[in-house]
Amino acid sequence: MSTDDQPVAFEAYEALASAYSAIAATKAENGHMEHPAMRAQIGDVSGLKVLDAGCGPGFLLRYLLDQGAGEVVGFDISPAMINEARKRVGDKVALHVADMAKPLDFLPGRCCDLIVSSLAIDYIRDWSVPLAEFRRVLVKGGRLVFSVQHPTAAWEWYGPPTAYGVHLCKAVWKGFTENPVTVPDHYRSFAEMMNPLIAAGFRLNQIKDVEPAPELREIDPRKYKKFSREPSFMIIDAEVV
Repeated sequence: MSTDDQPVAFEAYEALASAYSAIAATKAENGHMEHPAMRAQIGDVSGLKVLDAGCGPGFLLRYLLDQGAGEVVGFDISPAMINEARKRVGDKVALHVADMAKPLDFLPGRCCDLIVSSLAIDYIRDWSVPLAEFRRVLVKGGRLVFSVQHPTAAWEWYGPPTAYGVHLCKAVWKGFTENPVTVPDHYRSFAEMMNPLIAAGFRLNQIKDVEPAPELREIDPRKYKKFSREPSFMIIDAEVV
């Protein structure tokens, strides 16, 4: 699926869902970089109503529950990913199959204290819709904490025609399934991240260049050295003003 009104990575994630759910938490890039960095940035969620946008197989959903979030809601474009999330969190989370590029009609306004999103919004070309929806459902002062591919890493990984703007690209993912899976995604410049965020009415709190967790030094010294020099991911922490 690759037309403007279809999710670019739908077929890829349907194919990857079960393997990704089983393996991602042990992979350097996920389990020893993005996962711990996101959790640290999110901080205390006790009693909060939290939306996980693009929840995938539910890694962050499970964490939010374990940390005492008051209510957790998740959605993902992939039914297969939602099925994996249900296995991880059971009936403790309201889960929806929904497209981040479209209005989130299942959510009323001002219903969430916090929105988290882990490596999902990059798949949306035009951020104006999801950011407008996130602002709509967040309470005043509510936070949005999301991770994206670091622009420098994405530049190296995808090789877009120019460093400016937004470009549809493809990458081949190995190590999850027996056969490699081609995953369409978007390269996005730093300006194309910050300007839509500001235009949507968010105030930037912090930007975090994700570094590898210390334990990766022993688990995979090569990747620890690589990612200590070249960040793969970036976390953006903003709030509604």
